[in-house]
Amino acid sequence: FDEQGNIQGNSLMDYFVPTAVETPKWETDFTVTPSPHHPLGAKGVAESPHVGSIPTFTSAMVDALSHLGVTHVDMPHSAYRTWKELKRLGVAH
Repeated sequence: FDEQGNIQGNSLMDYFVPTAVETPKWETDFTVTPSPHHPLGAKGVAESPHVGSIPTFTSAMVDALSHLGVTHVDMPHSAYRTWKELKRLGVAH
């Protein structure tokens, strides 16, 4: 990202962001299956939905900057840290 939010002529507007129209219709239901290994039947799944999103975002950042020799980007991906990295690479002011 440079100053206008671009990298080398591309912007976030070049990427498809699905809306409700493009996503499948979801029907939800509840199935209770207590864990037999815990006295309360509890299972450790609280953070499971978030596990894949962070490495996916990191990979996207590395891919976007790979032409500049970037092979790794440290987390967290705050706007300030991203700007500092882009400034170090000479693509932001």
